Amino acid sequence: MEHKRIKTGIIGGSLNNQWASKTHIPALQTSTRHQITAIATSRMESAVKSAAALGAPLAFADYRELCESPEVELVIVSVKVPFHYEAVKTAIAAGKHVYCEWPLAVTLDQAQELAKLADQAGIHHAIGLQARQSAAIQEVKRRLEQGEFGRILSCSIHASTQGKGRVTDRNGAYLLKEEHGATLLSINGGHSLDVLRGLLGDFKELTAIMNIHDVEATVLETGEKVEKDTADQIMIQGTLERGTSVSVHVQGGTYPGFRMEIQGEKGVIRLKQRHSVGHVQFGNLLVQQKRYASSHLVAHGDDDGFETIYGEGEQLHSPMLDVLKAHELFARDMIDGTFASPDFHDAVQLHKLLESVRTAAVTGCKIAPCSIS
Repeated sequence: MEHKRIKTGIIGGSLNNQWASKTHIPALQTSTRHQITAIATSRMESAVKSAAALGAPLAFADYRELCESPEVELVIVSVKVPFHYEAVKTAIAAGKHVYCEWPLAVTLDQAQELAKLADQAGIHHAIGLQARQSAAIQEVKRRLEQGEFGRILSCSIHASTQGKGRVTDRNGAYLLKEEHGATLLSINGGHSLDVLRGLLGDFKELTAIMNIHDVEATVLETGEKVEKDTADQIMIQGTLERGTSVSVHVQGGTYPGFRMEIQGEKGVIRLKQRHSVGHVQFGNLLVQQKRYASSHLVAHGDDDGFETIYGEGEQLHSPMLDVLKAHELFARDMIDGTFASPDFHDAVQLHKLLESVRTAAVTGCKIAPCSIS
């Protein structure tokens, strides 16, 4: 039986929005559960153009009008981070279901307020942590839960990106200011740490170092210099609630890459990004393993000893596929009244973890994330 499609409006739905045009828009067009009915951008000209190209009947230059429209049931917030708070708050006040890109807001206080308001309004809410939908990550999770690698002893993550360093393009310059909330820690660090939490659980305690090696960046298009006050080297060490030792290194302005290695008593399992851009949420992950012959015999150590168990021979795919899975999961939640999607409360917990990293870096103290309020 054909089901009713969810009337969906996109705030930031311009075809010029690189993320929305490459992920949310094609995902929603592919989905059999959604109908794009409205587009809101900062300029009416781009809103009309994008809406016409997508066959959406409504176009707005004011996101508040989109939220109030009776032709919108679900609001997708895909704008720059500083505008998340007001857009999400407006959608909640209008009684609309909301899917917001990560981070939920600039500050922890804002994120907590939005989660509370969403609960009070009785709406469904989801946060854009689509890496959770990656088939590769789900394969690692399945093997860990089945105990294939025994007791987990340690985990190391290395995530690096060409961006957020000494060079930027014009559109990315805002990422270099702490006040905008879209930093190396919150974006690359946030997505990487969410994968860690999803696979191995929460931190019991941690220490951190955040260093700024470059205080300005060159804009590629113009050669002008812009100020930068965000960390480009972030190192986190800690212990998870289950006793696993963890080391995380996130760096900007370097060769891009993502690698996560989980060491168990019975072997090692690894997530490694092919043709990496340093963003785990972009997908294209290989799963590799090295199994020990017995718990008493550690394998000889080199990369040749690793077996690829997922992703080899798979075609490279757009992050749109994982975004599509996230939207379809959230649609099922709305239709069936379930709550399987990562929501604003998951976002708050991740915001708290990032705040604990900042606090540890500033104070030089060991911090328990559960103490952050």
